[in-house]
Amino acid sequence: MRVLFDYQIFSTQKYGGISRYFANLHYGINALNDSSSKLGLLFTNNSYIENQQLPAGAFNKFIKKESRRFKYNKWYCKYLLQQNNFDVFHPTYYNPYFLKLVKKPFVLTVHDLIHELYPQYYLTDDPNTRNYKKKVIERADHIITISECTKNDLLKFYNIDDNKISVIHHGYKIPVSKNLSNDINIDGKYILFVGDRPLYKNFELFIKAASPLILKYSIKVICVGGGNFKPAEMELFIKLNIVNSVQQLTATDDQLVGLYKHALAFIYPSLYEGFGLPVLEAFYNNCPVIMSNTSSLPEVGGDAAVYFDPTDEQSIAFAIEQVVSNDNKQDDLREKGRERLKLFSFETCLQKTLQVYHSLT
Repeated sequence: MRVLFDYQIFSTQKYGGISRYFANLHYGINALNDSSSKLGLLFTNNSYIENQQLPAGAFNKFIKKESRRFKYNKWYCKYLLQQNNFDVFHPTYYNPYFLKLVKKPFVLTVHDLIHELYPQYYLTDDPNTRNYKKKVIERADHIITISECTKNDLLKFYNIDDNKISVIHHGYKIPVSKNLSNDINIDGKYILFVGDRPLYKNFELFIKAASPLILKYSIKVICVGGGNFKPAEMELFIKLNIVNSVQQLTATDDQLVGLYKHALAFIYPSLYEGFGLPVLEAFYNNCPVIMSNTSSLPEVGGDAAVYFDPTDEQSIAFAIEQVVSNDNKQDDLREKGRERLKLFSFETCLQKTLQVYHSLT
């Protein structure tokens, strides 16, 4: 089985669940004796891809603009599509540039329906979402969704044959430590928030709900990723009198492991997630999980999390206090998280994905 992944997500994403998913599949396939995978990629700053393994990896440091990476990578992937030396094509995002070129079956992974469910949070003229997405969904030979929730959402918005869709949960792949840096030492107890903070991530309401508890229990909120706090966020922290209790960090994967391990809890207040890979990261690192009761999150978390209504400030506060004020509750969640993680092995994800590929050839 020869699989070609394209350049799209690796041209634009340095860190993130989608690029990690495809990188894990790529390396997992190449570790097998009877299968191989190729990336339609020349240049990337993605942290999950080894640049020295790319055809132009030695020159990667000279291509700093995202637009140039995208242009060169697109040209190279088109060339590979025309060569046709693969059995299955698996694009990594929704740009339909390949539709007139691909002569073999192609598989599409739909990670979520966030643009369809919350269009008010996105520019209406964004070509990589609604319009492009519709084209590739309708033309795909098979579709993978990463949760039952995402499959159900897909069927609501698109006229797709149910038999054309396979649900394959993300599998957690144990990271290989690079030992590039030491743990980040946080003074005092803290709740951990990981990732971007756009509107549907519900960060603002979480902070409002948590602020009395931050003051009551003298705890902090550590935000990893997402960039520096915006002026509006800083104004909110000042208004809530917690400006010295909220901190934003940029961390390596190794440092993030330490932050999970030492946190009172990981908080996931998102209004919608197609899966929620950070939940598995928290489970692996023995971090209690507190999260929304919406979309796919209960499907992933099972009984190993404390849930809240992400639209209800009191519900969020009650769930947080259940955990941060109770050591026994924290220990119970850690134990349940370790058990829950066993349901999401990367090997299962890989084998089920390969079964989809083989079904098309």
